[in-house]
Amino acid sequence: MKNTFDLQNPWRDLGYHFPEEPYIRRNIYAHLANDLDSREITVLVGARQVGKTFLIKKLIQGLLARVDIDPKQIFYFNLDAFALIDLVSNDRDFIDFVNYYGVPGKRSFVILDEAQRVPEIGILAKRYYDLGLDIKFIISGSSSLQIKSQVKETLTGRKHLFELYPISLGEFLRYKGLGGNHALPTLARFESDSYQRAMEEFVLYGGYPGVVKLENREDKILLLQEIYNSYVQKDISDFLKIEDVAGFNRLVRFLAAQSGGLLKFNEVAKNVRITRHFVEKYVRALEDTYVGTFLYPYFVNLGKAITKTPKFYFLDTGIRNAVFNTFDPLDMRIDRGQLVENFVFSELLKAIGKNSLWFYRTSTGSEVDFLVLQSENVVPVEVKYSLSRQRNTPRIFHTLSRYARLKKGIIITRDYLHTEKREPLTLAFRPAWSAYSLADEIKAGLTP
Repeated sequence: MKNTFDLQNPWRDLGYHFPEEPYIRRNIYAHLANDLDSREITVLVGARQVGKTFLIKKLIQGLLARVDIDPKQIFYFNLDAFALIDLVSNDRDFIDFVNYYGVPGKRSFVILDEAQRVPEIGILAKRYYDLGLDIKFIISGSSSLQIKSQVKETLTGRKHLFELYPISLGEFLRYKGLGGNHALPTLARFESDSYQRAMEEFVLYGGYPGVVKLENREDKILLLQEIYNSYVQKDISDFLKIEDVAGFNRLVRFLAAQSGGLLKFNEVAKNVRITRHFVEKYVRALEDTYVGTFLYPYFVNLGKAITKTPKFYFLDTGIRNAVFNTFDPLDMRIDRGQLVENFVFSELLKAIGKNSLWFYRTSTGSEVDFLVLQSENVVPVEVKYSLSRQRNTPRIFHTLSRYARLKKGIIITRDYLHTEKREPLTLAFRPAWSAYSLADEIKAGLTP
């Protein structure tokens, strides 16, 4: 057990240096680093291979850079090692271990990685927290039902929860050397082709860090397929105990083909040949493991929205494409509009969170793809990705303005950048490659 711990904690030896390697700077890092000084348990969850362990190692590296931190204050447990599960699960042995190998009189930082391996991890963490020890816990795990449900319910008032998604377009552009502070009109004049190529690569292969770092197209595709197959085998078959894997795969293919469409459970059940009960169970499993998520319709009475038919989007377009093994360039694809819409949803989710995000649909079937809601202010976002410039104002914007306070509407196009005033709205036509700045655009539209 101690040998395993030593292998996982090499920085405890004098002269250790973290390996230098290119890495993708994540926006969430600063928030996690600031949270290390709080008493509450830091909880980091996200899909497999989304970069949780790498981010934790960067946090450890940041801690060690502090002049007041001794390496022996840091305890990292990767709980894929079963011997360490036994140690962490035994209250007396675990506390004695931390006290013996820690620094007397100084706070210990205890990181439990792959924490979903520990039975009743939420109850265990609550027990340690309530002892009032000078221990800062950081818990990380793949987005299994166990860690999400237990941590959320059991650690109420004792945790700060952080969700790590695949990287955003902004993080991707920064890694590619395209991030900067230049205004959109300048970029549109001089660098639109570079940004367009980068955006298309991102939409085709997604934002899993390992995929992003690969240069070769075939290597990217192979890794995406490996990530998806590993997910089906480990999370779906083994951990979530889904017996009908073939039915589950049919459902995923159907959802990928229909992403952004209304999710009518009875129709889905008929098409994929499984019962409605299992459709609901499997779709919830996809949401709980950060493969996809629901988007609900907006109503003045928001409580009514959750009873209405939602939409379903994938959180990463690379995984969506891997389901079909289809990676043709955007301009060759008949589903390019649907794919870009899914990409825009993913960017909005990462930038503003799910609680502020809706769609709008009238009784006659007219829709606004996305609504960002804050208090009584709403910003509609419509995706009209095409090869030609889009100048028309969606009529649904005017319909919506009768029921909600609108100052600004955003229309995502292929290559058109333009802003104009059309009472009562300011219309912002934006190329899809500028989606990294959507949060700022929306914030301006929500300002009273």
